Amino acid sequence: MLRTIPERRKQNLFIYAAMIMAIVLFAVFSPADSFAASPSLNAKTVHIHAGQSYTLKLKGAKNVKWSTSNKDVVTVKNGKVSALGAGNATITAKKGKKKYKCTVTVADGTKRALVIYFSATGTTKKAALKVQKESNADIIRIQPKKAYKKKDLNYNKNCRANREQKKNSKVAIATVIKDLDQYDVVYLGYPIWWGKEPGVIRTFLSKNSLEGKTVLPFCTSGGSGISGSMAHMRAMATGTTVTKGADLTGASASEVRNWI
Repeated sequence: MLRTIPERRKQNLFIYAAMIMAIVLFAVFSPADSFAASPSLNAKTVHIHAGQSYTLKLKGAKNVKWSTSNKDVVTVKNGKVSALGAGNATITAKKGKKKYKCTVTVADGTKRALVIYFSATGTTKKAALKVQKESNADIIRIQPKKAYKKKDLNYNKNCRANREQKKNSKVAIATVIKDLDQYDVVYLGYPIWWGKEPGVIRTFLSKNSLEGKTVLPFCTSGGSGISGSMAHMRAMATGTTVTKGADLTGASASEVRNWI
């Protein structure tokens, strides 16, 4: 006579069998790279001048197809971007059905001033465009590698921006500026978060030398003004002349002109 298997043992055997089946099915039907990190470009914006080049890389991907939106401005081969003439172009890296884009600005090489700004919501962008127009400068926007979402800026103590500000964090950026040497004057714009400059600006200053230049900081704020950021500006922009900063929140064109 066969021995009867207790009910608990039957249940355990059933569970084990189900687990093994799930593992087998997952191995068969899951793509090999299901655990691989998503590909990402090493830069989202690049600022160079004619004759310079920069190599873009789509990290985590092979056999990438590269293209440019304007061959008169830049060409691209195997990720190497070569600047030909002044203007803007979009470089596209295509892997399978997915596309990854980088904006390339080629300066004309004649302007001696550059507006560099960070804007998470668009408010500082408006001020930066006014500064560019009134100063006849080139302009570039600093982009963080991880974009800020609305929830990251909701002013509660646990939001991303607040955590970064408390630690004076340096936030990873995806903007490359290769032609800073040609500029004598840099207008540096940013929003004021919790009384000081964002981590994106701290990273930019730590990665780029502005030595020998005149730096004119400007900000937009909800009332704190620019004073709380000036100590960091002067400490990090070593070897430069840092002027008194200006709060250009809601400033008119004439007010921006007077400041410049």
